[in-house]
Amino acid sequence: MKDLETDPLYCGSLGSGFSIIKGTSTTVGRNKSSKDHLIAINSIKKTAPVSRKIIELFFEKTGIIPESLKIEHKIETPQGSGFGSSGSGALSLVFALNRLYGDPISALQASQVAHCAEVICKTGLGTVMGETLGGVKILIKPGAPGIGATISIPYPDGLYAMFAVYGPLSTKEALSDPLLREKITISGKKYHSLIKKEPSFENFIKYSREFAESTEMIPQSVRMVMDGFDKKGINSSMLMFGEGTFSIVPKTDIERIRKIAEKNISEIKSDRKPFLFFSNIARGGVNIVSED
Repeated sequence: MKDLETDPLYCGSLGSGFSIIKGTSTTVGRNKSSKDHLIAINSIKKTAPVSRKIIELFFEKTGIIPESLKIEHKIETPQGSGFGSSGSGALSLVFALNRLYGDPISALQASQVAHCAEVICKTGLGTVMGETLGGVKILIKPGAPGIGATISIPYPDGLYAMFAVYGPLSTKEALSDPLLREKITISGKKYHSLIKKEPSFENFIKYSREFAESTEMIPQSVRMVMDGFDKKGINSSMLMFGEGTFSIVPKTDIERIRKIAEKNISEIKSDRKPFLFFSNIARGGVNIVSED
């Protein structure tokens, strides 16, 4: 991680990850009925500090006179569970704002606004870079899009991600814990170096698991799921940061693996069970889907 820079554009992280089709869609319009912004997430009114920071930075960047807005985020993935929902909400909002006001800034500048909002609010360091591009990426230089840099990990067609998720772990809390940050940084440097040397999809899965193990962050609930998958030959690793696991499976094998995973989960000796779902890998990043 490189998050001690004074300019958030140059803050960021090194690592690797992948984007999925399930994500966040955001609609935005002028709020003429109130002097304050009306922000809802999945139809529930929220204070939404990252969204408010996006609005502030967008008006500041463009010089447009601020006005009240009505914003609706629709999030398809579990929030706070390692899916980058804060980053995807930030990205989709700034792109929606940019289109609402006639594209006063470029797509790159919009992505940079989203990155800065995440850094300032301590909700992410490298998420926006990955979500801007899509696919499977290795971040090799920290910073916002246009400043940081990535390389792609090639992967075959027809891959789906399988997730077994209990719930959230706080990214903000983790990023604010100096001991945990140090452990993640030391271990991250090791596995980042290894994946850069051999950027294959097989190594991505392998090193993801080894990194998760080395941080000693895996809770017992997640350990039980991963142990069950291990016994059935299903590779898995922990969501960073979330109380859950992910596996990458071929589309042609989804039904067989779903049955194995459901049986594994049903056999967990606890009333608390993870939620299982699938999503295909996204080859592209953020985009405008409708202008109604």
